[in-house]
Amino acid sequence: MLRRSAAKKNLIYGTTISAGQIAGDPPFVDLVLQQAGAVVAENDMKWRVMNRGARDEDNYRPADTVADFAHENDLTLRGHNLLWYQSTPSWFFDLSSRQEMAGAIVDRITALAGRYRGRVHSWDVVNEPIGPEDGRPDGLRTGVFLEMFGPDYLDLAYRTAREADPNARLVVNEYGLELDAPEQEARRAALLKLIERMQRANVPVDAVGIQAHLSCAGGPPFSAARLRRFLSQVAGLGLTIQITELDVTDENAPADQAVRDRLVADTYARFLDAALDEAAVKMVMTWGLSDRHSWIVRRETNESKWRVDSSPSRPLPFDADLKPKPAFEAIAQAFANAPERQPG
Repeated sequence: MLRRSAAKKNLIYGTTISAGQIAGDPPFVDLVLQQAGAVVAENDMKWRVMNRGARDEDNYRPADTVADFAHENDLTLRGHNLLWYQSTPSWFFDLSSRQEMAGAIVDRITALAGRYRGRVHSWDVVNEPIGPEDGRPDGLRTGVFLEMFGPDYLDLAYRTAREADPNARLVVNEYGLELDAPEQEARRAALLKLIERMQRANVPVDAVGIQAHLSCAGGPPFSAARLRRFLSQVAGLGLTIQITELDVTDENAPADQAVRDRLVADTYARFLDAALDEAAVKMVMTWGLSDRHSWIVRRETNESKWRVDSSPSRPLPFDADLKPKPAFEAIAQAFANAPERQPG
């Protein structure tokens, strides 16, 4: 079991789940309970998912289902996410003053993080704040919060989250940090710059979340040395590290299923062998457990992640029939090979 293999090294392993899966797919739920020590709501806690109407019409039922499932089964619960530029209710864009925006941000974070106070291990407070391609000197993404409120939205968000749930770990969650490419080196540098700025301003931040949506063929190369260096830099700032959304797409791999599965497994192995060398890495979450419930298979990703032939994608440790694949063995072996670390 992945949860046990991870726990032997004081790692937490987990996966996504949704209220719909909890209610409608008992075999999958059984697999999650067997394999995972942690869960995260894939979409049920995102702001726009919870609020599709007026400002005061948040729907907590799906999020409550996930939180209650974690509590009832003694699973660690991650919170994803409090603010994300891509999941902002439509009414937010109609706010006309900085004061109104600040009030909306504080209300959102206080309500959600406060509702689960003491039950959430860690919150992705701001998801994907970095965007060097936007050309700002500070490397921040010019999304809705920065454009409408300014860079101080980050300080407001993290301070409010600390007040709402003082014991939850507060995470900056970001993608595009894993590979040996100039644009990802710029993203790594910008994230480190942001963390250093937050620390100088006494803004509470505890961890960096590395999404790690990888591809098994094509794209920029992977450099274990570069990843280790970056993780060491994050750890040197006194932060822990979470691998938050790990999966491996096979869009450029051959059609042969066995070949694809081996390429996917090898990518998991190479990434985790390097990442788990860093003792500050405390958690590994795959973005799904079975291909049955993958956002890639559902084609919610950018089209560049889709296969162009008729073969379904196979990005996760278990296939659509809930059978283990070579990726499962690769992840289990990476946990077995990982140095033991202090709990945290």
